[in-house]
Amino acid sequence: MTARLTIVDDDPAFTDFLQTLLKTRGYAVDVFHRGGELLEALRSGLAPHVILLDVTMPDLDGLETLRAIRSAHPTAQVIMLSGRQAPSTIIEAVRLGAADYVLKPGDPEGLGEMALEAAIRNALERESLSAEVARLGAQMPEDPEGAQLCWRPSVAMRPVMDMVERIADSDVDVLIRGESGVGKDVVARELHRRSDRRSKPFVKVNCAALPADLLESELFGHERGAFTGAGTTRIGKFEFAQHGTVMLDEIGEMPPALQAKILHVLQDRQFTRLGSNRPIDANVRVLAATNRNLEAMMRAGNFREDLYYRLQVIELRVPALRDRREEIISLVEFFLSKYARVYRRPALRPSPVLLDAILDYSWPGNIRELENMMKRFVVLQDENLVLSELVHAKEMAAESHVSAPPPPAPAAVPAPEPAYAGVAQAASEAASEPMPAVAMTGGGIDGLDADAVGINLQTLARTAAMRAEREAIEQALVRFRWNRRKTAEYLSVSYKTLLNKIKECGITDSGVA
Repeated sequence: MTARLTIVDDDPAFTDFLQTLLKTRGYAVDVFHRGGELLEALRSGLAPHVILLDVTMPDLDGLETLRAIRSAHPTAQVIMLSGRQAPSTIIEAVRLGAADYVLKPGDPEGLGEMALEAAIRNALERESLSAEVARLGAQMPEDPEGAQLCWRPSVAMRPVMDMVERIADSDVDVLIRGESGVGKDVVARELHRRSDRRSKPFVKVNCAALPADLLESELFGHERGAFTGAGTTRIGKFEFAQHGTVMLDEIGEMPPALQAKILHVLQDRQFTRLGSNRPIDANVRVLAATNRNLEAMMRAGNFREDLYYRLQVIELRVPALRDRREEIISLVEFFLSKYARVYRRPALRPSPVLLDAILDYSWPGNIRELENMMKRFVVLQDENLVLSELVHAKEMAAESHVSAPPPPAPAAVPAPEPAYAGVAQAASEAASEPMPAVAMTGGGIDGLDADAVGINLQTLARTAAMRAEREAIEQALVRFRWNRRKTAEYLSVSYKTLLNKIKECGITDSGVA
């Protein structure tokens, strides 16, 4: 999204110069020549990200305008502009809540332009963080039962929320794991909301969204001159979140070199800005989230073991939405109501047909996918479009799981049991394996009674089918770490049938008996 800046200065030549400069930097710019004009525009709904306000103006000067802005918009980011250094004015501007005080650009060396751009970047960062904290605060009402509709109905979420309740008031760091879109950030916010740090910032950092060099500055800040383009000192997310909570989302994407610095912060509770040797206390609680297999990443050397074990003191695993289906109706109602307000559209209620389709879908994208679909439903106001999208998504998911058709098999070979639809491919591969070599003689097959040939073909077929079943069951058990209930669900059989098959095939947790 393009940042919107507002310039307020009574000098048309200067505003033209500054507007052109800022537009070339990619900003959207509004211009006013009187403080009163700006205040009227703000009352009419203008909401700039940053206001550049001249100190000296007729009628209503900069400080008086700033005082009025702060009264009506306490979180507004205002940078004061002046043609000269005036210590008393600077002090008063800071006291009134100005984000910065910058000399007007225009010097031959361009130093003023650099200082102004740095001040704008810092103000935009503060505005973004303030908006994030305000947004999160608006989503976290004091009533824990009504705060998040997705918690109440789900049996699968109860262990997670019980642990949240037990550890929320401690400062222990937490590792939150789960598939993409299951609501790991919501769990993190709930931990913050129930903690003693609830009145302080909750700052979320997406470790996958920035390259390593920018991510370090984003987390820890930098001093002026620390690198090319660092025209001013900038605080990082850890410093901004003092006494609050930092969520490191997608920590599995963090480069190993930066992992070492995060480990240092967790151990010593201190960090330094880039370009500085002065340690800063990190009085923050750290919550880390990932959908990656950190154990496999450790074995591959892509994730530090010491950081893993430092974070894994408390680990929360958030179930996928397909394991929390009793939440779906409440979530649908919540999102429909929310986006009806956001987009000022009628609050539609899905028909029984659409609800059935919603409940029948597996939601591989979890809550995020459901939320986006309900958002489209509100915007489009057309149930048929959403229903057709659901049907298409379900067909695509089914096609992605359809195995290649097996080669023609002898009529005596029985088809796999319907309950084992999930192992059709394994059975097909087993059936296509070469059969044991046998020699034909005039009387039949060597080593077998000629009168019993049909029976032995069936025996061979059953052996091949059992081998395919055993291999599929073993692979599924390994995949789900011997969680038999998840394995049974994956193989589309009952829990009792799976136990019988395990016993029949002689499978143990150390291999085949």
